[in-house]
Amino acid sequence: MPLVRLCSIEEAPAPGKGAHFDVGDGPGIALFNVNGEFRAVEDNCPHMHAPLHDAICARGVITCLWHGWQFDLKTGVSLMSDRIRVKIYDVRLEGNAVFVDVPVSV
Repeated sequence: MPLVRLCSIEEAPAPGKGAHFDVGDGPGIALFNVNGEFRAVEDNCPHMHAPLHDAICARGVITCLWHGWQFDLKTGVSLMSDRIRVKIYDVRLEGNAVFVDVPVSV
């Protein structure tokens, strides 16, 4: 999978916050700062397609603002059912930049 640069570390979200990044033709990527560690998921809640970048982020879990669905940022698995998940992306820091591995089709 190719690496895609999202932002510089200075432009990345503050701890406990998320930010949206357009990547390809899909819903984009939501990048979260979990106490200085960056995690990335598809910016689309599988319930009603709400954007996840503005979700509440606490202890490595995001809570969708539309209907309260929760997802573990490490695995993408919902806390409600392990059959529900969001797509996760590997995050890499290189130099002063934040990159994600994305499938070619994104």
